[in-house]
Amino acid sequence: MRLMSACADRFARDAVRATASCGENRPTATQIASSDVSEAHLGLVSVIIPTLQRPTLLKRALESVFRQSWRELEVIVVVDGPDPDTIAVLQTIEDPRLRVVQNPRSLTAAGARNAGVDLAKGEWIAFLDDDDEWMPEKLAKQLAYAKSRDPALITCLSCVVTSGGSFVRPQVIYDNLLPIDEYLFDRRSPFASRGFIQTSTYLLPRALCGDLRFRDDNPHDDWDFLLRLSKQRAVRVETVPEILARIYVDDARPSLSKSGTWLASLQWVERMRPLLTSRAYGSLCLGVVGPRAAKERAHRASLLVLYRAFRQGSPRLWRAAAFLAVWLAPNGLTRRRTPDGAGIERGIGQ
Repeated sequence: MRLMSACADRFARDAVRATASCGENRPTATQIASSDVSEAHLGLVSVIIPTLQRPTLLKRALESVFRQSWRELEVIVVVDGPDPDTIAVLQTIEDPRLRVVQNPRSLTAAGARNAGVDLAKGEWIAFLDDDDEWMPEKLAKQLAYAKSRDPALITCLSCVVTSGGSFVRPQVIYDNLLPIDEYLFDRRSPFASRGFIQTSTYLLPRALCGDLRFRDDNPHDDWDFLLRLSKQRAVRVETVPEILARIYVDDARPSLSKSGTWLASLQWVERMRPLLTSRAYGSLCLGVVGPRAAKERAHRASLLVLYRAFRQGSPRLWRAAAFLAVWLAPNGLTRRRTPDGAGIERGIGQ
């Protein structure tokens, strides 16, 4: 409870400071002059927001973007399919930095992000889920942090809000020494700190994206993108040690991200196996694929997943114990949601 309170208090204090320094989000002449010099040097930021049938949440997300102290940006909202209510809300927004594209059919969150990247004109790319929001200094502080470092994916701390309370993630910032898959998926014990890198915190130079796409053929496109960016492209991940984003987790809310099946998850883990350490592979089998299979009550999958985890990976023993507990627990307990890993895997915790 103390951590939850600290998270909320810190977020509120930062919001007050940001509002006070901007004068109701209107920079002073001195601030404008200083900002213009740095923005001219660093360039345009393209903010990409995929959305579908959540106009009220989208409006909150957009308001947090338009409140950014960093003013040199374009906002690309990708409406992922027919959605007249969302289009109607977007038509009421007069900010010239807003660009709207509507997919004739749903491409999922991954495909919608790709569509946004294809349209982006900025030197920097940032992603924001339509149910999350940013602190007013998010982009400015990330860009300032990036200025003194080699090109990297820049993230930040997040205040994660659930129905049970709020807390700070990540508990331990990624240091680029441990393989990123072990940081995300492998813990020494159930009580060890959890890795966390969420898509709504991403800011990266467009040049680092290159031809790297979010793949829409698996239920873990956020993890997939991050693993390939880090392990195939050797891109570092740097984290601003401040709470600059608020991530909302709602059990009942529909999402553009595909929940997928246990078999789709296992097929993805197998495809990614060349990039994974044995620890990370075993942890994904038992900590992600296993709970999905249990949720679907696919009993025959349990032995297959357990065999794969130990035959081709090296999971920790507590993972095996947790795996068995999931299968023995009532079905309702497997539906709990905990935000961990690269994106918030809705329904699966690490």
